[in-house]
Amino acid sequence: MFTILSFKVDMVIVPATTGQMGILPGHTASISELKPGVLSIHDGNDVKKYFVSSGFAFIHSNSVADIMAAEAVPIEQVDPASVQKQFTEFTQKLSSASTDLEKAEAQIRVDVLVALNSALSG
Repeated sequence: MFTILSFKVDMVIVPATTGQMGILPGHTASISELKPGVLSIHDGNDVKKYFVSSGFAFIHSNSVADIMAAEAVPIEQVDPASVQKQFTEFTQKLSSASTDLEKAEAQIRVDVLVALNSALSG
């Protein structure tokens, strides 16, 4: 499933692996890897927030930014109880994993759920 959004805004804040990065018109062209966290789209006083699990931000020299996210969910659509339930489930899977692959898969999910829980509380 792909969602393509195109609109003009004042600023976008992305959760880059190097830290929170604000993108304003005229930003230097660059590419940044996204980590699990909140992507904020600012248009005047209106702020829309999405949780992204991973992806890339491509900032072009013409004041255009392309955000490619594996998952992007509006924060208000996330159920905190479900996040807690999944966190407990995957923490248990991590502690009982018998192979490196199982451990890696559980650790990735735990990391995303920690970031999602942080996004919900902040």
